[in-house]
Amino acid sequence: MIVARYALSDPGKAGERSRLLEEHKAYLNGAAIRILLSGPSAPPAEGKGSTAVVIAEVETLAEFEAFSAEDPFVRSGVYCSIDVFEWRPTLGLLLARGIPRSTDCSS
Repeated sequence: MIVARYALSDPGKAGERSRLLEEHKAYLNGAAIRILLSGPSAPPAEGKGSTAVVIAEVETLAEFEAFSAEDPFVRSGVYCSIDVFEWRPTLGLLLARGIPRSTDCSS
């Protein structure tokens, strides 16, 4: 299954985010799960938090949630909002490169 994490950084934790950035990157790079894409948004407007997306292929949503919970940014509260959900891609160039295509029309 493909899952996505959409996270919004707390602007008040910018210092903590900077301090943990390399540890966060190392955690993602050493992931035991298959991360397909990951990265931050463009620099946010003044006083706004940046956003970040991780898209991964895992066996279960619980597997990804456990992985996410150990991310240094998550553990330290850098993110003020985190949404994790199953994603069912149905169209796009990346599908031709091996991302499983959803054929389930019931949801």
